[in-house]
Amino acid sequence: MTAPARRSRRVVGVVLAVLAWCGSARPARAQQPFLVDDAEVTPARVWHVELSSQLDVLRPAALPARWQNVFEWEVNYGAGARLELAALLPFVSLVSDAAGRRAAAHGIGDSTLAAKWRLTRDPGARHALSLAAMLELPSGSRARGLGTGLVDYGLNLVSQHRVHERAVVRVNGGAVLAGNTQSGAVGIRERGSVLTAGASIVTPLTARAQVGGELTLAWSQKASLGGSAIGWQFGTNITVRNGVTLDAGVLGGWFDASPRFGVQVGMSADLR
Repeated sequence: MTAPARRSRRVVGVVLAVLAWCGSARPARAQQPFLVDDAEVTPARVWHVELSSQLDVLRPAALPARWQNVFEWEVNYGAGARLELAALLPFVSLVSDAAGRRAAAHGIGDSTLAAKWRLTRDPGARHALSLAAMLELPSGSRARGLGTGLVDYGLNLVSQHRVHERAVVRVNGGAVLAGNTQSGAVGIRERGSVLTAGASIVTPLTARAQVGGELTLAWSQKASLGGSAIGWQFGTNITVRNGVTLDAGVLGGWFDASPRFGVQVGMSADLR
């Protein structure tokens, strides 16, 4: 194998390492397509399923990787009146151009287990707090570059504020305490603590549709151009029927740890 081919193979292996995300340590996305979590939890003894597919155009720093798609399955369960448990499994597809040849790699990444506890007891409170914790398990093959081979964990504090009858603001702040914020070919790759934050505003557009925007931030102690990430997203979700929504968003970011541009589509459903 030639030296350029070996280098390309190593790069592809690195950029395939999958998530402990989040522009935040995103355990459970209860309000797709947004990454900034909300303070709500799945009702007790109810199963909630979320499917999403995100296609990203990558920055030059990811070369020879050109673009990636991350398809995620997430299952949430209401374990109590204010407690939600979640499990997430991603499937990553990465397209690279190396030595004038196009190559594709596909596979399951590292899985995530999460729990979210709503600290505010009043379900109708205008201001609410929740605390989320995540544990990432090395289910992706490290030999194939699909996982880190490491156990990661993190915390996220969620605040939610109804500032107007037609506007809800959500703010997240947390840390990945052992690990990184990789999501396929993007994300902070430094091993260690990463601080995360995010804010969003969502408003109803019609009786069945809501729209919103968000800004997310990740920063590592070893801050560099590739050690920080600022992301943005504009999205919507449309209620098809009670408990079922279709979700879509456009997104992008700044610095090498963010995608240049991306689109996301998905659906969410309560299984009652």
